Parts: sequence; structure tokens; C-alpha cells
Amino acid sequence: MKLNDIISRMRTLAAAVLGRGPLVASGPPAPAVELPTAAVESRASEPGPHSRTAGPLAAVPDPELEPLLRRAAQLEGQQEDLAARLADMEARVHDFERRQYRALGELLGECLRLRREYLRLLATRSNAATDRERAQAADAEFEAYRQTTADTAAPPPELDEEAQHELRRLYRAAVMRCHPDRVGEAERQAANTAFLHVQQAYRTHDLAALRRVLAELDAQSVPAAPMPAADAVGDRLRHRVSRLQIEVADLILAVQTLQLSDHYREVLQAGDDDTVFRSARESFEAECAQLRAQIAALGGSAD
Repeated sequence: MKLNDIISRMRTLAAAVLGRGPLVASGPPAPAVELPTAAVESRASEPGPHSRTAGPLAAVPDPELEPLLRRAAQLEGQQEDLAARLADMEARVHDFERRQYRALGELLGECLRLRREYLRLLATRSNAATDRERAQAADAEFEAYRQTTADTAAPPPELDEEAQHELRRLYRAAVMRCHPDRVGEAERQAANTAFLHVQQAYRTHDLAALRRVLAELDAQSVPAAPMPAADAVGDRLRHRVSRLQIEVADLILAVQTLQLSDHYREVLQAGDDDTVFRSARESFEAECAQLRAQIAALGGSAD
């Protein structure tokens, strides 16, 4: 349940309590509990038997509601900030991988093909078990590469600056809505499916697909449940705070894990400069030249 829903229900509940009169038959009145600003609004303009003049809501039944509301609001803010940060980090990694594939993908495929051809010839000549194993491994590696490139044969369209900004904005909004770390256990499978669609749409620069996923997420919004009884509000808030604490901890761990990974450090060092791929390209070109020479020496053809 969202915090705004809880606050809205608390206003309705408190108004009903005020309309009924005191909660106890005798003794001093219960101290007033002032709710956060979002929850303290005048009901003077609302029709009905419980209309009141402007003033703070009072006599809520659970004195722990105010700190619970504050804590839930604080955790929801942290959760939103962390989810946005993680989305930005993942988007940066996707951008780097796309540029890397564009700069090195074709050359890498050629290098893997030549490795396979050379090791096949070597295994045929030597008939050694170790050479046959190496040839099988090279063949599997090349086939895996071919399968991967077949799945992403069409390069993503180039976007202008405005479209790139829109792509990042939609990606962040979608990730914050469907990231598996932001939903309960019952919704996790559906969220994970939507999250994979979001990732794929971002990689392929598919703005229409991102808009479609967001529309589907809006359509799947769970309608508000009936207002709980007074004693259930505090329990639900405590449960919400407990769940938020776990989700925030999971997001912190995900952010820290990505930050400490060698791949992300490589992404940060590269920035937006594609010259970082120059040394890798030179290494692949040198290996391809060497493999062609070795294949020729074994009487094979590199074509």
C-alpha cells in the first residue's frame, strides 16, 4: 500500500473518530497527535455530518502512527532515490556495451572464427586429446557468439539528443515501477518479466516499447483496498516500514555490488570516449594476423 493511500485513509478514520466523540467514557482526554503536513488538511469544505473547521486532526488511536508515517515517508524517499541511481548505473553499462559491440563485435567474431579453424586443423594433425578438447571449446565459443549476434543482428537506431533524453527518462520511470527489488514476493515474477522487457527495449532504443510497458504497468495498478479498522492501520504501517527497510537494504546492496564490479569501473574509466576500445581492437587484429599465418602453415585456408 502506498504512503499516500495510508495517509488518506488515516484522515478519513480520524474524521470518523472525531465525529463519534471520545474513545473512553471517563478519564482525561487523549493527547492530540498532529499528523504530517500531508495528512493535516481542513475538512470544512467537505459536506457531511462530520464536517469540521480547520485545525489539526486529533485523538487518533495509536500514538505510534506519527513516527511510523515519518519513517515510511523517509524509506520511500530512499527507495526512490536508490532505484533511480541503480537505473542510471545500469543504463550507463548498457550504453558502454552497445558502443563496445559496435566498435569490436565484427572483429571479435572474426577472431573467434579463426581460432576455431586453427584449433580444428591442429587437432586433426596431432590427434591429441588436449587439442581436440581445445578445438571443441573454440567451436562452442564461436557458436555461442553467433547465437548472440543473431539475436541482436539489427543494430539499435541512432537517436538524437532529445530522443536519448526521452529514452533515459522512460527507462528510469519504468525501472522504478517494476524493479524486482521494489515489489512484494507475490508480484516479483510479473515484475521480473516486465523488467526484462524494459531492459531489452532500452538496449534496442525502442521508445514505443518503453511507453507500452509503462502503460501496462499503469493498467495493472492494484485498486485501493477497503479502509482498515483503527487498530489495523498501525499494524499495516509497521508491516510497510519493515518491508521498505528490506527493499532499501536490497537496493543498497545492488548499487554497491555494481559499483565494486570491474566491469562498472571499466565503464566509468571509459566515459563517452570510444578510443578506449583502440587497444582491444589492435590486440584482436594482431591475433587474427597470427592465426591466419598459423592456419596457412598447417596447410589450411583462413577464408
